[in-house]
Amino acid sequence: MKIGILGTGNIGKTLTRRLSAAGHEVKVANSRGPETIEADVLSSGGRAVTAAEAVVDVDAVILSIPFDRIPQVAPLIAKVPADTVVLDTSNYFPHRDNGIAAIEAGQAESVWAAEQLGRPIVKAWNSIGSESFAHRNKPAGSADRISLPVAADSPRERDLAMALVEDTGFDAFDAGPLAESWRQQPGTPAYCTDLTRQELPDALATADAARSPKRRDLMLAVVQERFGADMRQPDAEYLVRLDRAIFM
Repeated sequence: MKIGILGTGNIGKTLTRRLSAAGHEVKVANSRGPETIEADVLSSGGRAVTAAEAVVDVDAVILSIPFDRIPQVAPLIAKVPADTVVLDTSNYFPHRDNGIAAIEAGQAESVWAAEQLGRPIVKAWNSIGSESFAHRNKPAGSADRISLPVAADSPRERDLAMALVEDTGFDAFDAGPLAESWRQQPGTPAYCTDLTRQELPDALATADAARSPKRRDLMLAVVQERFGADMRQPDAEYLVRLDRAIFM
């Protein structure tokens, strides 16, 4: 497929490498310009372009940007044809994203994002930490392969997204419509707990909409208390253990 990726953070970088390596034609852009995209991001064949170029003549656009910047790219996405699939990898964190009232009142993050963009979207790759995403991919059929939920209202768009998730080295799981995507948001049992296809359905089913924001904030407080003073980032193993203890 032809794929445009907006964002070169940790998730966007890995998406560019993996999808290019899988044989897709990938264009990638950030807010600073193509000349700022590092060579290692393009090592598997991705091409650095401007944001405007990234969304032209593609089958899918992947947004891998901070959640509060989604409204800023709405004018760009408005130019994308209706049959192009738009996927969102981001998550809402109130301390970073300036406390969005509708989400604080209970609206699913991805439903809010779709409203800002004025079109349907798919929620994918939001439920795995960047270190696990970069290093814990496995070949299809591996017994301990991590499974990632994919939520969308359109079966066609969900099928396309699930195929791309598989191409990045993870088992894709049909998580239902976008309104149910809160079950894979931060603080839920499915979020950054690195579960297998056998474990993921129960995690999604037992998610608690009232408790998950509190659990999300507790996890952030623990990480800040443990690592904030020296600005170190916890490794994937620590984060998965912590998230399983708090979210599940």
